Amino acid sequence: MTDAGIPAAHIVLLLCARPLPDASVDAALGEAIARGVEWDALLALAEANRMLPLAHRALAGRADVPETVRSRLRIVFAENGRQALALAAELRRLVAALQGAGVRALAYKGPALAMRAYGHLALRTYSDLDLLVAPDDVPAAARVLSAAGYQSAHRLTPAQDAAFRRTDGDYPYHHPRTAVLVELHCHVSSLRFGVPLATERLIARARPVPIGGGGVLAPADDDLFLALCVHGAKHRWARLEWLAAAAALAVRAALDLDALLVRAAEVGARRTVLLALVLMRDALALPLSPAADRAASADPVLPALAAEARALWFAADPHRSADAGDSTDSATPALTHSRTHALNETAANLRFNYRLREGAADRARFAARWLFTPSPEDWAWARLPDALSPLYRALRPLRLGVRYGLRRGG
Repeated sequence: MTDAGIPAAHIVLLLCARPLPDASVDAALGEAIARGVEWDALLALAEANRMLPLAHRALAGRADVPETVRSRLRIVFAENGRQALALAAELRRLVAALQGAGVRALAYKGPALAMRAYGHLALRTYSDLDLLVAPDDVPAAARVLSAAGYQSAHRLTPAQDAAFRRTDGDYPYHHPRTAVLVELHCHVSSLRFGVPLATERLIARARPVPIGGGGVLAPADDDLFLALCVHGAKHRWARLEWLAAAAALAVRAALDLDALLVRAAEVGARRTVLLALVLMRDALALPLSPAADRAASADPVLPALAAEARALWFAADPHRSADAGDSTDSATPALTHSRTHALNETAANLRFNYRLREGAADRARFAARWLFTPSPEDWAWARLPDALSPLYRALRPLRLGVRYGLRRGG
């Protein structure tokens, strides 16, 4: 953290992400700031990594930080607080409506994670709400969201919906008047990633979380930590705040990380969790047990994966998208660059997650799931009647070949 070759702005950003700011962090911030910080670069990196609220927490009271920087952070924090309260109120309203319809819904990420990780709604930046329901409850939950004014982004046939619910199960809903986005999930992670965290078990183990004068159910702390590790790895931990929130949750909940590693191994996510722990240890000074340290040191793949993730936090383009996924291509010429960037990000994420799998058989299963499991993009690319839906398993490799091969250059 004190290496003279590391830009001071990078050191400050990592210190802001520490789960427990204390006197040692305060002293390290003073040393880094005394070296000279490019404040515009720091603010751009903090914004790209969704770290502005945590930067405000760490820097707002420091006299060695320029008043212009502290003022900007105060403004952003206040605005973020207003948005957080509004989203928390909407979250409580939707959860109550779902409960009234007999649907048990968990608040997943968003305001619930802010409270569990930081104890403060405004210390995370979020613009959407994530709800987790049992797969069988998706139709009832969809009706509740529709009655609340939300519109689904998906138009699936019965066969497509059944397949999507088994594998992916994330349904985006947009409110045209408020612009709020709700992600309705029936899995915390697509089964394409091969980490079977059973939704029914997560719901059975849920716990209440107080949010903005009310309360909602959220996954148990250890369940949530595992889900956050899977989500972070899915996107190569491209945002530092994702790691900061997971580390803060581990500290606030006093999680038994060795026990979590055992459970992670049971669901095929041992290396996924080990990677998160290595990043927390090296970037956020989170102490690990000797057993976890030995396990991390014995894994030859982790150093390169950790280096790739860390590089993304300090990427030159502060407006990059960390959420690139399997989204439909746009044919608009003005979007060619962003489309190509999204394709590159998706391919990089897949390579990263392929390397996270342990053993040849696990990697083969991962590759087969991605190559042959149809998605909404496949169904939009070639519209077949439900009776012919098995053909999509053959058409998907063709579509992926066109997307990542012939059209890679835009």
